[in-house]
Amino acid sequence: MKKKIIYFIGAILACACLQAQAQEKKLASLTKEDFIADFRLAVDILKKQHPNPYKFIDSATFVRRVDSLMDRMAKEPDMLTSLLYSPIHLLRDVHTSLGLSNDNARELYSTLRFFPYPVIIERGRIYVNIKGTAIPFGAEITSINNQPAREILQNLSTSAYSDGFISTGMDRLYPNFQVTLSWRAPHQATYPVTWTAPGSKETKKTVLSALGPTAAFHAARQAVFPFNLLQRAYYIYNDYDDSTKTGRLTVNTFAIGEQEAYKEFCEFFREVKKRNYQQVIIDVRSNGGGDPAISALLYSFMADAPFRNVYNYRTRNIGVAYPEYAVAENGRRLSDEDIQGQKNFFYQRFDKDSSGFYVGNARLKDGLLENFPPDKDAFHGKVYVLTGGGTVSAATYFASLVQKNKRGMIIGKETGSGEAATTAGWFQRYLLPRTKCVLTVPLSELYFFNATHDPGHGVMPDKEVPMDKFMGYVLADKDPEISYTMELINAAK
Repeated sequence: MKKKIIYFIGAILACACLQAQAQEKKLASLTKEDFIADFRLAVDILKKQHPNPYKFIDSATFVRRVDSLMDRMAKEPDMLTSLLYSPIHLLRDVHTSLGLSNDNARELYSTLRFFPYPVIIERGRIYVNIKGTAIPFGAEITSINNQPAREILQNLSTSAYSDGFISTGMDRLYPNFQVTLSWRAPHQATYPVTWTAPGSKETKKTVLSALGPTAAFHAARQAVFPFNLLQRAYYIYNDYDDSTKTGRLTVNTFAIGEQEAYKEFCEFFREVKKRNYQQVIIDVRSNGGGDPAISALLYSFMADAPFRNVYNYRTRNIGVAYPEYAVAENGRRLSDEDIQGQKNFFYQRFDKDSSGFYVGNARLKDGLLENFPPDKDAFHGKVYVLTGGGTVSAATYFASLVQKNKRGMIIGKETGSGEAATTAGWFQRYLLPRTKCVLTVPLSELYFFNATHDPGHGVMPDKEVPMDKFMGYVLADKDPEISYTMELINAAK
């Protein structure tokens, strides 16, 4: 039976919804000084705990930019807007996050006055993503508050960081555009907007009234795009199109057990074989990753021959930095026994190499099938894989397996995490003392295919939907990547 994914309102400071202690100070009673102190503590923790904090930034530049952010934060007149100066994005690591406590995130949301429309953000442009309003669906917003759209997106980009130099993190951000934009002017009553209607070059001006939390949440739920909402509501969902002999498998996570994953994959590919389909589309655009072994399992259902399934972990530190702030997933303080058990786990499975890093040993890789055979029900037709900025971690590994083995066409955009490496495996959470923010730090790097260097880019698509076609599909209420892929399939017949 398919399991549903439960969606919540999106990330507020990458909100890690952990329960803080009962004596937590309310957001309104916290000061900028409280946040500056905890942000600096978060930086100190990252310097000691992160597996490779200076991979994409040198230590001197990191310190200088942190100081600059904290200086700018101290000068902000509004405490709420000062929270936007979190330094976490400086590491360029998609898996590192700093979030308000659950209660403070809720209080922040209830405080804001919101930009009224959900939007689509595509290649540096902003489009209205709701129907029946003063500005038509699909209209391009060229400025808000007299600030050009590209400037707005540049300012928001720090909230949408990905691994290294990847720029597609906006794929994950734009569903939260109403929150992230409104946070910069939390008490604004109106939003002057300039825009152009679909197919028109005439610029129009409209002043939009800000919305309260209830109306803003309702508007966000009326967003039209993306269109495959049913498929994205489940961990794994399959579709069959007899008219084109195409099967579509939407895989939204690899954080599932092997038995459940095998059942779902096997069911889909057996049905595809039974119907004598000629091609399959694998959609991992919203897949946030999980276990790379499950990525390899999925690839085995389309492999033509045994393939190399090689990856390993490494880290600078196998201990727990600042154990006094370390917490479990439910917010419980880690005991001395918990911390010692974690240290023992890493000590047994990581060996220090000549460069000073700890690298996973044979015990860590126990059970890793490096020469992976095709599944007995493997599909031998054409394969199309859809990717984007929401394709992260183990999902990037799956796309890389397809591309490196020349087994299919990648359609969409660059993946949100690195093709050669990303952070993954285990995570440590820290409850910061003054604000009760939660810092989540990955404990290891994951290197694929015996890579020794990370260039800081994801899997690049073989084809991207042309911009004119993208908006044409949107205006026709069609999923752009799915529609474009079907266009390619039909053209090849």
